[in-house]
Amino acid sequence: MEAVVGLFLMMFGVCHGVESYCDGRPDGAHCYGTLGGTLDIKLMDSTSEIFSLRLLKNTSVIKFRRSNSSRYNTTDERFLFYPSNGTLRINNLSSTDSGKYNFSTFNSDGKISAERTLQIFIQEGGILPVICGVLSALVIFLVVGVAVICFERRKNKTKKEEDDQEVMYADVRIRQQQEKQVKGREEEVEYGQVKLSQ
Repeated sequence: MEAVVGLFLMMFGVCHGVESYCDGRPDGAHCYGTLGGTLDIKLMDSTSEIFSLRLLKNTSVIKFRRSNSSRYNTTDERFLFYPSNGTLRINNLSSTDSGKYNFSTFNSDGKISAERTLQIFIQEGGILPVICGVLSALVIFLVVGVAVICFERRKNKTKKEEDDQEVMYADVRIRQQQEKQVKGREEEVEYGQVKLSQ
């Protein structure tokens, strides 16, 4: 049941354009994001020797500089760089984010240590929200169906356990015997075994 809920939450996030991922390490990489969503771009494996980074698009410059706390400060709050995993995150994607970017890294002397280009495409949702809406509805029906089946199985199991505990009755008879030498009547009781099946 937890797996179904996890699948639903993951699909809900993906379907609403919340997050896209791209490997931007090769030169000339193409990255795609959804309008209003978030795009994570893996730019590098290690940031240990990098003092600052720069993204240049036409005349727009986005700079990241390592601060004393080993974090990178940026000139645009929508752009976040995570040095722990070398990932750039762009939040609240807009159509103006589309285009060709020149990406450069600098060492502590201010010299360029690496350079490459990156192409970003921002697309509208299109048919994706419709497909995701249908898939979300199917997952909801699946969760409800699984819950009903589990409830019915539990109910049937309880009923079966009750049915398995049948009561068996013993046949107890009282015999009357007459004896020649005894003038009165004696009653003899015969006992049997009672077995309960489980």
